[in-house]
This record gives sequence, structure tokens and C-alpha cells, in this order.
Amino acid sequence: MSVTAAGYLRIEASDTAAWMEFGTSVLGLMEASREDTQGARFLRMDDHPFRFMIEPGDGDRLLAAGLEFRSEADWQAACDALSGAGHTVAPGSSEEAARRCVTAFASVQDPSGNTIELYHGRELDYIPLNSAAGVPGFVTSYQQTGDLGFGHLVLPAPETEATIAFYTDLLGLGITDTLYPPGMEGVQITFMHANNPRQHSLALFNGPHPAGVVHMMVEVGSMDEVGKAMDRVKQAGLPYLATLGRHVNDNMCSFYVLAPGGIAVEYGYDGLLIDWENHVPTVSTEGDLWGHEYHFPGVND
Repeated sequence: MSVTAAGYLRIEASDTAAWMEFGTSVLGLMEASREDTQGARFLRMDDHPFRFMIEPGDGDRLLAAGLEFRSEADWQAACDALSGAGHTVAPGSSEEAARRCVTAFASVQDPSGNTIELYHGRELDYIPLNSAAGVPGFVTSYQQTGDLGFGHLVLPAPETEATIAFYTDLLGLGITDTLYPPGMEGVQITFMHANNPRQHSLALFNGPHPAGVVHMMVEVGSMDEVGKAMDRVKQAGLPYLATLGRHVNDNMCSFYVLAPGGIAVEYGYDGLLIDWENHVPTVSTEGDLWGHEYHFPGVND
């Protein structure tokens, strides 16, 4: 296994101030005070200098997902494997690496056109979380196994089989579960784990998505924190994408809210942690144990 975790996201926002207000006041993240010549703003959730880079632009979409490698050797091996398979791997400059607070990174597009930034050597600053919303902490590490990443993300993958092979054969992620949601003919979601116990760090949806990401997930340490976040969503007047519910495959108890600009954020608790040496990949035909009534704006208004 090569990829350690989903480390950070770069998000384009047409209104960075609104996104930052959402991130701090609703999600309970902390603004990271960082200077940036390109006008980006940063959100942190743990001892990493940031987990989400919010960059000004004309649209609202995912620009890139940062995937972490445990060592330079693992990182270089992945870059070499990608190049050997015919993918264009673009090394980042030292200035751009410093902007991401990493030792080195390289960019590549998967077969479905998603931009991935592979990196190693994240530079931690150990500043404690100070949440304006009072969130005591987010689930980003586990005992002695180390980093769990910021949470997980689900990417659009219309070139499904080639994209699955890209992540499994070349980047070393393992398939955890394949979901065929009830009532959604033709839909397939492939859940993949990195080299950490989180049930999935990355999942692939077999279709396109205008935001470049189906959803992103952050996890808190108690059900009370999920409930408090729901109160903040209601107070802010933000639209839910899904009501409170519990997923079957990863056990996450969560709700989904739309960020300014329309990117979906899952906010959850109690996600499953797995011993991969004893795990057998599964196939699911049910998505939820209970709840999660979905509402897609403009579709089922």
C-alpha cells in the first residue's frame, strides 16, 4: 500500500468569504492565518497547517485532491509507476510545494480527468484547533497508526474501470466495498481504503459531476457534535442534501449540507475503522441502515 491518506483539498470558490464563514461558523473549522500571493484562504482541523485551501475563482469546484505518501521512496515509486503507464506526471516547484506545506509533490490527472496531487513530507506546525463554533476536535488520527487524513472524498469517474485501475494498480489503494444503491439503476460507487484504518479515504462514482467532487466528509468525535452542527446549519439557513442517517458500509452517522456554491459536505460521527489484514471486500445493495433522505436541488424540488 502506498497512499497513506487523503491529506488536503484545493477548492475553487466564487465567494471565498462565504466559504470561510461556512467552514468556520457551520463546520467548526479554524481559519489558518497564512499569507498567499494568489489570494487563497485556508481552513485547518488539526495539527496540519491546513486541510482545505479555498482559492478565488469564477466557479465552485474541486481543483485538486492531495494524497499523502509515507516516505519519499513510496512517493517516487508511485510517480515512476504512473509515468511508466503513460500518465503525465508534473513535478511541482519548490515554491508551490511550500504553498502546500509539503516537501515535494507532483500533479497527475486520473483517467476521468480529476487532478490529483501526490505528496510526501507534510510540514506540521502543531497549532491546536481553536474552533469558533466550539468543536473540540475532528477525527484525523487513530492511536499509533497515525494520520487518517481529513476524512474522505468521492470523485466522479465516468471512465470507471480505467479510473479504478489507476487508483488500485498504480497508487495502491484497496477496494473496500462496491455499492449499487437501491432505486438508482446503473449507479455504482467504489469505496477504496488507503494505508490507514478508515473504511474509505476515496470513493469513485461512475458518472460526471459539475463540481468535480460528489461530496467531501469531515468527522467529529461525538453524536452531540453532529447534532450541534445540525443546529448551526438550521440557524444559517443552508440547504440539506441529506437528512441525518447511518450508512451501512462505513457505519457513519451523518448528514449532508451544501456549502456556498453547491459542494456537498458530509458531517459525521462513528465511522468504521478496519483491520485490513482480515478484511474481505464486500458488495452492497443497500446504502443506509436508516435515514439519509436525499434532496437534490432542482431535481426533486
